[in-house]
Amino acid sequence: MVQPAVLLGLDLGASKVVAAVAVQEEGGGLNVTGVGVANPEGGVRQGEIVDINLTVSAINRSVEEAMRTAGQTKLDGIRVSVDGIQFKGENLRDSITISNPDRIITVADRDRVMEQATNACKLAKEETVLHRIPQMFHIKGQRDIRNPVNMVGDTLEAEIRIIVAPGSVIENLQRALQLSGLQGASLVYSPLASAEGVLSREDAENGAVVVDIGDQLTHLGVFLRGALFHSAVLPIGGQHFTRDLEITKHLGGISVAERIKRRYGTALPGQVDPSEMVELEEEGRLVARRELAEVLHARGIELLNMILAEMGRSGLVHEIHGGVHLVGGGSLMPHLANLAQSILGRPRVVLGRVSGIQGLSHVVANPLYTNALGAVKSLNRDLLEGAGRSPRKGGLLDWIKRSM
Repeated sequence: MVQPAVLLGLDLGASKVVAAVAVQEEGGGLNVTGVGVANPEGGVRQGEIVDINLTVSAINRSVEEAMRTAGQTKLDGIRVSVDGIQFKGENLRDSITISNPDRIITVADRDRVMEQATNACKLAKEETVLHRIPQMFHIKGQRDIRNPVNMVGDTLEAEIRIIVAPGSVIENLQRALQLSGLQGASLVYSPLASAEGVLSREDAENGAVVVDIGDQLTHLGVFLRGALFHSAVLPIGGQHFTRDLEITKHLGGISVAERIKRRYGTALPGQVDPSEMVELEEEGRLVARRELAEVLHARGIELLNMILAEMGRSGLVHEIHGGVHLVGGGSLMPHLANLAQSILGRPRVVLGRVSGIQGLSHVVANPLYTNALGAVKSLNRDLLEGAGRSPRKGGLLDWIKRSM
């Protein structure tokens, strides 16, 4: 009897390294059986490794915990969600002439036009290309083709998005994984992992935004017709909300401010009774909860206006009908989704919930685990397609051609 594959998804964050173990089910689905979380203790900053020993230690602790709780001793595949302040994206376009006498477009033609578009890009020459993501293809007389292979045409034009980062950033991520014993791990850009986790096919087709609010950074991806059309990294994360509280209210240190933010924080001051007070036990004084909310509200407005500006830069504001999906630990702040509805002008702003995965309900429903689960979900899809089996549901990573 063939044993089901055991897969690992990993998310390398500044405050948490998250590992998720999932087992393939007979129908092609996934069952999450174990998770692990470890603090890299400063080993990762803004998506880059700054202390490889601390990073490796955190990876080992998170993976060991996930494997132990899952009751597993071996892995059949590993995928790691990555992003950082130096990751960049650019939309490209190029065309080729179909040289086959029968004018039938082949897989080689499709790959050639994508590679040609990439090679002509200055950014791609200077950085390491992590992904080439097809957005749409065109042949003479017919536009907006999803997959041109086996179609007939004289020319083939491709619109793609590349994701790049400095070679040293990618190499050190890979080095940390090797030192952790995770050889053969593949990398996936975190907005793609987030989208794979929480976006339905319908949302991705109709236009949707995924916003991942991490500890130090916020990442976002704008999707349309099932493909990534715009992505960005913003220099604000949950840590900035915490520091604002400490700087303005002197709560007793960053750790105390973080604890108070999580327990009493809200993005809407109007939802707080003006008379409600929070006791600072270590200092023996009280602070108005509404004042705390006003600080968080101000930072929330700043972040959401930056997100709105990126949505505008995508040129797709009027085509986003699939909603805004918030993920990451920072998305858990009460009423942040309500504030986003107002600032972004979108009636549908939701906390992203991973779909298509069974198992630990407290994990699947928690935005903190989205990227790790999205990574393992995309890996599962690739394995099924490589074995000639069709996944139960369509996904967003079908077209990605990795250059690494």
